Amino acid sequence: MKKLKFIDVHVHGFLKPTDEKRFKNNIHTLIKQGLEKIIITALPYHDFEYKLKLSLTPQNIQAAISKDNFDETILLTDWIKKYGFQHIIVPFLDVRFLTEKIRENIISCKELGFRGIKGAFIPESDRVLNIQGIPQALGITTDTYCQIQQEIFRYADELNLPLLYHINLSQYYDWASTLLQRFPHLKVNIPHLGYSLRRIMDIVNRFENTYTDPAFLIPLLRKNNQRYLNFINTYHTRIMIGSDAVISNSIKEIISYVNYFATLSTPDHVKNSILKKNAYNFLSLVI
Repeated sequence: MKKLKFIDVHVHGFLKPTDEKRFKNNIHTLIKQGLEKIIITALPYHDFEYKLKLSLTPQNIQAAISKDNFDETILLTDWIKKYGFQHIIVPFLDVRFLTEKIRENIISCKELGFRGIKGAFIPESDRVLNIQGIPQALGITTDTYCQIQQEIFRYADELNLPLLYHINLSQYYDWASTLLQRFPHLKVNIPHLGYSLRRIMDIVNRFENTYTDPAFLIPLLRKNNQRYLNFINTYHTRIMIGSDAVISNSIKEIISYVNYFATLSTPDHVKNSILKKNAYNFLSLVI
């Protein structure tokens, strides 16, 4: 099979100093597999207890969580420079737990070379992820949390930064629609197909700068359900490769999405759109 170039737009850092060698080796291996660019999200420093971090982390990612706290933005920036990954890695600041000085944090990271923002709307306990709600964990009201989320959209729009934003559209469709209407020019990626195929179809129909990825849904995609195949063929200009992997873990998860779309019975232009072209549009980059 011909090796195809690809971009993964949804990879987590969850970095700690001991990850450096695995981080470097994984990026080099992915490049050999056809990686052209990769979005890696990084958290700023948070003084969180380990128990709190676990309560906010899905079970499949908990093994990557350290008991200690680090500024992942510094680790990621340093490793990108050290190993010459500036043209491969596109760093995104993960702001999901920030409650103050949000704009200042975003601007500081933008000056370090960060090219986008990662957010998540989890205003209450999430049954899908089996985690507690972010405002409850941080000790703030739901109203305050929602105001912060609106600020994140406003800052992303103001600073012209694409936004990777986790939200369950089956629960919070109206809230998402209101924000997307308010910021129609903002490039937004709603991962996991928004947890609702019907809702994400409506969103991408209504908002031309909104994209999606099928992160964590590879078992479902492999069943070749006709509804999902129809969605892929109809909306191939709005779908990107997103694995939801942790970069210091095995790269098999990333490659599984690439292989799925590379071997799908669709025209080459459809594959090219999903594998990389749409990501260039999302990032406002020239191919």
